[in-house]
Amino acid sequence: MNEAKRRPGRPPKKTEFGREFLLSNALIEFCKHGYEGTSLRTIANLSQVDVALISHHFGSKLDLWKAVVDDLAGRIRERAPFNRHFSFENEAEIRPVIETFVEDFVNFSFEYPYHGMLITHESVNPNERSEYLMSTMLQPTFQEMKPFIEGCMKVGVIRQQDPVLFFLMLIYSVSLVASTPHYAAQLSDRFAHAEGMKEEMKRTVMSNYFRLPNL
Repeated sequence: MNEAKRRPGRPPKKTEFGREFLLSNALIEFCKHGYEGTSLRTIANLSQVDVALISHHFGSKLDLWKAVVDDLAGRIRERAPFNRHFSFENEAEIRPVIETFVEDFVNFSFEYPYHGMLITHESVNPNERSEYLMSTMLQPTFQEMKPFIEGCMKVGVIRQQDPVLFFLMLIYSVSLVASTPHYAAQLSDRFAHAEGMKEEMKRTVMSNYFRLPNL
């Protein structure tokens, strides 16, 4: 028996709505073209769904954009090693703590190379979206990371400086390089393969941002 023809935009009964796939496509489009330059129809076409289905699940384009930010912020909180309590009393424990943080942060930046571009797009002009991005993603991430930064400063692993500027410089520098690996590949054959570049970035972040004891 032939399967009954379904209405456009309505997923087959045996499949779930591809929320993660759609949010991933929406993130890429918002980052590439900015909020104003992105259309729900383009996202729908990339996700192979009817645009009405997006409206049904998310509402307006702004609501979809906020859902993208919520999803990305949740992934950051799940992955962040600094949301756990670390003791800096024992110097022998410092290196593995820093290595865990750097490895997870660089890996995340390569898995989601557009999150830095999303922040950059919305930080130029203060508006409702930039405020939402700050309250939902940047502020909570910084508050979770602040004790980690201050603990590292206390034991001399990070030079004494403003925690906010350290946080922003680290976030922006790593996410920017991770979103433009082709530039590194054009400048050096060593970075022709993403995996090799990722490992070298971990060593570079360790070297430039942290002063680890020789243990």
